[in-house]
Amino acid sequence: MSLKSDSNSDMEEIKKLLDYQPSGLSDEDIENADSEMEYFFVNFPLHEARANLWELYKGWVHLEAESPEGEEMTDMLFFCNQMISLLNFSFIVTRQKQNR
Repeated sequence: MSLKSDSNSDMEEIKKLLDYQPSGLSDEDIENADSEMEYFFVNFPLHEARANLWELYKGWVHLEAESPEGEEMTDMLFFCNQMISLLNFSFIVTRQKQNR
C-alpha cells in the first residue's frame, strides 16, 4: 500500500470519528490542524484561554439546577483539568513548530 493510500485511509478514519458529532471542519481544516491550533492561540493567548475555561467551569457549578455532587463534580473538574493540559500541550506544539 502506498504512503498516499495510507494517508487517505487515515483521513477517512479521522473524518468518521469527527462526523460522529458534526465538526464543521473541511478537508483543508483537517489537513492543516497545526495552523488551526496557531490560529486559536492568536485569538486566545494561553493564559486567557485557561482563564476562560476556568470561568466556564465555575459558571457550570453555579448554574446547575441541582448542586453538583460527588462523581459528577469530580468528573467535570477532571475534564476541566484535562482541557487545560490539552491547551498547554497544544501551545507547546504550536510554539515548537513556529520556532523551527
